[in-house]
Amino acid sequence: MDSALQKRIQEFRRRDRAQLRLIRESDGWHEQIRVKLKPLCRLKQFDNFCRCGQEQVYRRCVDCSERKTFTYHCDLKWCPRCNWRITKGRQNLITEWIKEIEQPKHLVTTQRNTTTFGHRMIRQHTKNLSRLRRSKVFEQVSGGCVSVEVTNEARGWHLHAHWLVNAHWVDAAELARTWGELVGQDYAIVKVLDLRDRKDFQREIAKYVCKGGEMSKWEPDELNEFVNGIRGHRFFFTFGDLFRLGPKIRARLNAEKCPTVCECGCSKFRWESETDRALAEIRSDQLQRSERKPSQQFTRNKERLQRAAEQHNLNLP
Repeated sequence: MDSALQKRIQEFRRRDRAQLRLIRESDGWHEQIRVKLKPLCRLKQFDNFCRCGQEQVYRRCVDCSERKTFTYHCDLKWCPRCNWRITKGRQNLITEWIKEIEQPKHLVTTQRNTTTFGHRMIRQHTKNLSRLRRSKVFEQVSGGCVSVEVTNEARGWHLHAHWLVNAHWVDAAELARTWGELVGQDYAIVKVLDLRDRKDFQREIAKYVCKGGEMSKWEPDELNEFVNGIRGHRFFFTFGDLFRLGPKIRARLNAEKCPTVCECGCSKFRWESETDRALAEIRSDQLQRSERKPSQQFTRNKERLQRAAEQHNLNLP
């Protein structure tokens, strides 16, 4: 066997093992987070989080009514079982866009830690990101994306952003001064990295809002503060060239996916939860009972008429 092919097979096996290990770890993180949040969290989305990976959903073919069973996913950006799917879609988008640009740069912007976390902090950080995009330091940037990550270590809550931009030059010193002024600091710690000779950088840019392994170590109050704080906020943005090309790239990626087709040839499906399926079975039983009742009543009436006819010596058809 060719050595290059052997290396590819080994790499695929390594990735499969890593993916299986991540799935097992995410199950443990999910359960730890659920137990800690259950007494505190009152958000409706927490119910979906608890159902994630536990309940089944059913895909029913519209034509032949064939059902297939799948595991329910809540698709919450902070769920350890679902965040990797969200990140995977962003990585695919970045991979396609990077093929069309010549000067990819990776920027990192940070700010000081805080002791509190909430909506106001996230809104202010998002506004600062928008102001930075319109500043002089971004004059040569034609487009890109930014992904925001949250950590909570011994020093408190920390917000930082990973940027992927298309630019010939970004002045790191000017970026540190500009971003520092926006976040109320004399200067800020930033990084500027050239990605032209690097591979597999998508993981560094399209990151999780917060890693599941880190969340599982937080105290219950910190988890509740985080989940309530990020609700309703976006943590991934595109701008410039990537914003304009994004819909075309996503359409191309969707077209490359294998279409889902039933064995009967139908491609239209309806999704049902366990509750929907149980209600459907109850309705079906009620319908069958209602259909049986008239026929039984008719049989009983016919028997009565026959007995009456026999008593009066009448001939019935």
